Amino acid sequence: MSEKKVVGRNVVIAVGIICMILAVGLVGAITNYTSIINTKDSTIQSKDSQMQTLTNQKNQLQTWLDGNKTLLNQTQTQIDSLNQTYLDYISTHSHSDSEYNTLQSAYNNYKASHSHTNSEYDSLQSDYNNYVATHHHTDSEYDALKSDRDALKAPKLIKVHLMSDDVRHVYPWDPDHHLHVYGYVCNVGTNTAYSSKIHVVAYQSGGVKAIDTYISLGTIYGESWTSVDSSVYYSGSELTGWTLTLEWTTS
Repeated sequence: MSEKKVVGRNVVIAVGIICMILAVGLVGAITNYTSIINTKDSTIQSKDSQMQTLTNQKNQLQTWLDGNKTLLNQTQTQIDSLNQTYLDYISTHSHSDSEYNTLQSAYNNYKASHSHTNSEYDSLQSDYNNYVATHHHTDSEYDALKSDRDALKAPKLIKVHLMSDDVRHVYPWDPDHHLHVYGYVCNVGTNTAYSSKIHVVAYQSGGVKAIDTYISLGTIYGESWTSVDSSVYYSGSELTGWTLTLEWTTS
């Protein structure tokens, strides 16, 4: 009787040690994947900041160009008004050649100091176009940057200590055999993984497919995990091999 108690106590101690080892391994794995998730979050925030900076630069440049166009239009309006005043004055007043020349000179001086020629305006437009060409991203480049950011946010399921055992019963009152699948599945992406499941395919001797089914995991939110503990039953000889494939959708 004493020997049985000792054996029982040793079994309990061994089971306790195994549980502690598994717990430490699980904590380490979760800590590791938490670090991966934080790194991805940092990269996403960096790309968002780059995109916002480019958008701000484009808006500032467009505002600058609009302001210059407005100034040119205002100057041209002033010139047209002065020219009309000059023509009106000429039509209603008679002046000597010297008076006329003085008025014409004043008009020409104003126009020279306040107006831009077509070539000057074209030069300003060219400077703007060159700036846009060297500082702006094309639509395809912008879309590529957005695609990279979305790829980092996309859901991604990974296995964490996901185990599987071929459990076979030899008792006549319990003849069913099953593949025991247990462990954890983590979503290391930011977005939610929908219709999550494990595709289980198992074979027997001769390449006979004994199992081809799914273990449903449902919805797994971004940066979270779910536990798995399922038994997939089959009949016949023992399994020679199997695969566990994670599947999910983005919506």
